[in-house]
Amino acid sequence: MSVVYLAYQESLKREVALKVMRPVIADESNVVKRFKQEAEIIAKLYHPNIVSIYDVGAVDNHILFYAMPYLQHGDLTGFAYHNDEELIKVMSGLCQGFAYAHAQGVVHRDIKPENILFDQFGNVKIADFGIALSSGKRRFTKDQRIVGSIHYLSPEQARSKHVDARSDIYGLGAILYEVLTGKPVFDAPDDLGIMMAHVENPVPRLPKKVAHWQPIIDRCLAKSPNQRFQSMPELQKAIEQLTPQLKQGPVRRLNAWPYLLVSVLLVAVMTGGWLWSKRDKLVSEPVLRSSDQNPESKNQPPFIRAHQSPPKDTETQADTVAREPLLSEQATHDLLSRARENIQNKQLTTPDDNNALDKLLQVLADQPRHEEARALLSEINDGYFELAYQAVLNRNYALAEQFAESLTTVRHKVALVNESLLQYLAGRSEMTVSLLLGSLSEQVNSAVKNNNRALATRLVALTDVFVPGHRLVDELNELVAKIPESGQVIKDQRGIKAVLVTPSSGGAVSYGFYATATEITQHQYRQFVQATHRPLQKCKSVLKSNLIFSSRNLDNVGFPYAGDMPAVCVSWQDARDYAQWLSKETGHNYRLPTRDEWQVLAAQSGGVKRCGHNNLAGTDFPDKNDGVSYYDCDDGFPHLAPVRALGGSDTGLFGIHGNAAEWLDGCEAPGKIKSFFAPEKPCGKNPVAGLSWLSDQRADGDIQMIDYGDAYTHIGFRLVRE
Repeated sequence: MSVVYLAYQESLKREVALKVMRPVIADESNVVKRFKQEAEIIAKLYHPNIVSIYDVGAVDNHILFYAMPYLQHGDLTGFAYHNDEELIKVMSGLCQGFAYAHAQGVVHRDIKPENILFDQFGNVKIADFGIALSSGKRRFTKDQRIVGSIHYLSPEQARSKHVDARSDIYGLGAILYEVLTGKPVFDAPDDLGIMMAHVENPVPRLPKKVAHWQPIIDRCLAKSPNQRFQSMPELQKAIEQLTPQLKQGPVRRLNAWPYLLVSVLLVAVMTGGWLWSKRDKLVSEPVLRSSDQNPESKNQPPFIRAHQSPPKDTETQADTVAREPLLSEQATHDLLSRARENIQNKQLTTPDDNNALDKLLQVLADQPRHEEARALLSEINDGYFELAYQAVLNRNYALAEQFAESLTTVRHKVALVNESLLQYLAGRSEMTVSLLLGSLSEQVNSAVKNNNRALATRLVALTDVFVPGHRLVDELNELVAKIPESGQVIKDQRGIKAVLVTPSSGGAVSYGFYATATEITQHQYRQFVQATHRPLQKCKSVLKSNLIFSSRNLDNVGFPYAGDMPAVCVSWQDARDYAQWLSKETGHNYRLPTRDEWQVLAAQSGGVKRCGHNNLAGTDFPDKNDGVSYYDCDDGFPHLAPVRALGGSDTGLFGIHGNAAEWLDGCEAPGKIKSFFAPEKPCGKNPVAGLSWLSDQRADGDIQMIDYGDAYTHIGFRLVRE
């Protein structure tokens, strides 16, 4: 329900963690109340082992946030069990923090390693009270809803039963088991299997080396809350009374002579190897450093043996005894100086013959742990992620894709030199990558919500380039798969069908929307007229003098007119009022399309103009002496045609490029004179788009403005259903 940013508090000149509610869900009242409740709960929990809160507020009354300390020393997922003393200290701190929360009437309900953080002094801090229960607060989750993290869920949580402080004891026991063994208490292919295991399966046995923790694990993970430790202080006391394993058992006496002999032999072998390596150095050094003494070779690249493969960048004991660098100090200095100059000139990965990346990798191929080269390489890598993050925030996806391509180049070249450097870079860019992934994930979710498959697919592909193989990519692909396909048809209670239209990526419309497959028909519009007793609008024609058509209306349009043809002789206001009436009748929200939405509809329909497809002014057009530039076509309908009589588009839309032009949403303000003489008119003009049965080859179907209140024999309307 939220995203956490690294922020800078200017007033106190410190970095803080800023938790902000995601705007895409800020309209869900319960989520907003839960977010506020979490801030209120944390604000009253003043304890060294609970993350405190600095400030809480809102921007524009709908973007909620609160600020917390920035804890940059990891969480419990990175804690490795080495000895009992260290684990006892961590567990005691957690018990004290939870005990304080319980004393304030707060049950966490979502204990998991990711919610247990470390500060710079190694102290544990409990975070994320997003689904906590407080005795003084309203409960915002439904009674039958299961909340919590599945691997640390108490049996009563899994069964949606009463939850109290002993559920937190179960969750803490599940974490303790995972720390001791490296795996969760229960695991299964699906969530239901894990929940059933919490309810039914016996507590598993610990490995022999940590079996002395079994009594504590058994009581924490008891199925019945009554059989567990009844409070956190009781659990803390049991943990602190545990005899550390490293102090157990008698010390065994060993005969030292065999070990002393082995030690002497090892020293002899190592000494011999050292002397041999010195001999090799003395032989090779004059050749490798000849560039220092030969003035003509100063500008030549330093010599590196072609057959020599780059060293592996690991933390093993063997690598701490590094070989002598092949590059001279001067050559290394020159490469780094030129790399810094490249970075200043923004020549990070290009051009091919002069960029910072290649120079830094030349140094790191020779000296894998060169600190300055590593730092500069990290600066390039993290810089690209930062630029990509800003591009995604600004929705400049083309630019973000360029940065993604550059990052791919960095990864590829780094892997060729020293694959373990990728882990180093990943660790240094973790915060920026997290921000980038958070923004991408949020925008994918927004695109999914708006049925914009093209944009969502593009963003997922971009995510996969930034973090290849990341599990987030699979999760986002699952979301995209749920987006309905363009052309999906839905129908309301009155039988009006609407087609899903999804825009292409990068257009003016960033969402998919449902538009009625055809114009609203005469039959459908007459239902509205009969239900509301609405008077019929006088109708005009652009073919002849309007005096002749002064008596025309929906009952007398001047040519054969059937109920399955588009409703014409309706004004812009008629179309708007029909949409509002239909919304009330069906419970759905109908409206006229916007100009941008119309452009999407026109693009989806292809704009094909051929006989039997559009119903335009062809050879069957009746008024052949009016200067009409006919299409070479006789489609059988000299005036209006039934809405589905002619060919539709691939997405199932009919009549976009012919038959009847269509009213669009929009109201041009009336001028001062019109406002004075007709104050009751809200608009001066309204937009119409598309071709009609009287459009000839000179017409382009672009948007035209029609005086408010006018109705014509060639203008109808279709609706968008939200």
